[in-house]
Amino acid sequence: MALLLATDRIGYTEAWDLQRRIAAARLAGRIDDVVWVLEHPPVYTYGRHGSRSDLFVDDATLERLGASCVHSDRGGLMTWHGPGQITGYVIADIRRLGGARRFVTALVDSMRDATGLDTAESDHERMGVYVEGRKIGSVGIRVTSGISTHGIALNRDVDPQWGQLMSACGAPDVTPTSIAAEGGVAARPIVEGAFARSLADRFDWALDPIEMDALEARLIRAEQEAAAAS
Repeated sequence: MALLLATDRIGYTEAWDLQRRIAAARLAGRIDDVVWVLEHPPVYTYGRHGSRSDLFVDDATLERLGASCVHSDRGGLMTWHGPGQITGYVIADIRRLGGARRFVTALVDSMRDATGLDTAESDHERMGVYVEGRKIGSVGIRVTSGISTHGIALNRDVDPQWGQLMSACGAPDVTPTSIAAEGGVAARPIVEGAFARSLADRFDWALDPIEMDALEARLIRAEQEAAAAS
């Protein structure tokens, strides 16, 4: 079983903090795997092997645009999150799911399924989904003590200006695209639902929807139990 959390727009660092709390509870065996689908306000992030230089504007310009830039602990290079894009964080014990390679492959293929596009293709080496060479989704994760954090970014219906300000994943020659731009059905509930179902099928999960308040209560209980046991 996995918990399915669907929330509205949440800031990147706030979501990052919550992921770490979920991961600690998952490592302690006090919570199930969690699939979290959400949106972020406009934010550029670059991973452990990325560089701030892949973003072509300074912080002052970002602020004027209503965006920010964060150095993340995930894998991968520069990417963007924001309105019109589904972010999917999967906090799971991948040791029970066949290891990192199988896990990443499942994320990529579930993104492809979620596009609903016959022309979408998985690229497992580049950890992304492409439509005739145009990039529509990417994967960037971190694994600590067998527990994954971070996950996927899949473009539903994004403003293309955001992609023009960066070298996405270190590949300036790759054009970004979206489900809407490719003529697909880009409604958020449809795309999120398709991604979650595809991932659940691949890992034989029964998805148990949970609200944020209920998840927070479980995390507080898990943290109290951990403190009492220490």
